[in-house]
Amino acid sequence: MEVLSLDHIHVYAENAERSAEFYVRHFQAAEVHRSENIHGQDLIFLALGGQILVVGPFPPELSPAPPPAAGDGAYSHGFGIAHIGLRVPNVVAAATELEAAGVAILSQPVTGEAGLVYAYIAAPDGVVVELTQYASPS
Repeated sequence: MEVLSLDHIHVYAENAERSAEFYVRHFQAAEVHRSENIHGQDLIFLALGGQILVVGPFPPELSPAPPPAAGDGAYSHGFGIAHIGLRVPNVVAAATELEAAGVAILSQPVTGEAGLVYAYIAAPDGVVVELTQYASPS
């Protein structure tokens, strides 16, 4: 099957407005659309890093739960998605800025093989975000 592109990532939020504001404030996301789901709940579509992030409330039959302890880029009891990766120009500066704004840093910046720098942060509603920076090709 041919895939044209990744279309969107959809996250459930205990408070969709608050969660969308997190991505707008910290990652320069921009609201591009709103619509209602089949339950009449508002979905907020954000442009984020060239992709679409949809933030919406939990469906009536589901409810949020506190996330478990974080491990290597994922929570210890995950359900298939470890994290959302966002490429930034400077991971150390981004992590410092987010920490100063009160965002929980799950792992301080690490420099891996071939110059990859990464760190994990806690976004609202149990979402883990990996900040990534790749070494420039020589």
